[in-house]
Amino acid sequence: MSTGHAEGIEALFAPAREQLEARLSAYRFLHSLSVADTAQAMAISYGVHPQKAWLAGLLHDWDKDLTDEELLARVKEFDIPLVARLEDMAMLLHAQTGAVAVARAFPELGGDIIQAIARHTSAAPDMSDLDMVIYVADMIEPLRSQGNLTSLRASVGKVSLETLFLRSFEMTMDHLIRRHRFIHPDSLEVWNTYIARERAGN
Repeated sequence: MSTGHAEGIEALFAPAREQLEARLSAYRFLHSLSVADTAQAMAISYGVHPQKAWLAGLLHDWDKDLTDEELLARVKEFDIPLVARLEDMAMLLHAQTGAVAVARAFPELGGDIIQAIARHTSAAPDMSDLDMVIYVADMIEPLRSQGNLTSLRASVGKVSLETLFLRSFEMTMDHLIRRHRFIHPDSLEVWNTYIARERAGN
């Protein structure tokens, strides 16, 4: 990574933070900052671009505070296909709409950052290292208090990034099933893909 490239990304830190603070609640903004810092620390541990990780972590919840009606309007505006009813998808839509909106607000960003934002809820069968860092950082950042996250936090840097992602994803799936929540069809494919990969490695 060239110094100029890193400096170019860091030049977006201040304007991105300023715009994000203006559109999120105080709690959600603090969560986003915490995810950014956690993602950067994870990136250093796993050899991922730390500036990209920080920026993707910061911007991952760009559309999180929109209402269901606003999200649906975004979906129609951005021509994003729905796989279920809006009331089932509301918790997941912000990742998809937010990724498109961030790409429009900051056209200088690379596709890898936008992809990591888009995949931070339902994930994907072919997660990149940056995707996995953002997914896990969103779950384990220190302001999160729900769930038993101690073991996940303690595993950072001690297990492979893919193993850490799968453990985090398993916790998410368990949470959804226990609460009878909608599971995105993509998430089922992700689970089967990574379980098959894990078994093949044994």
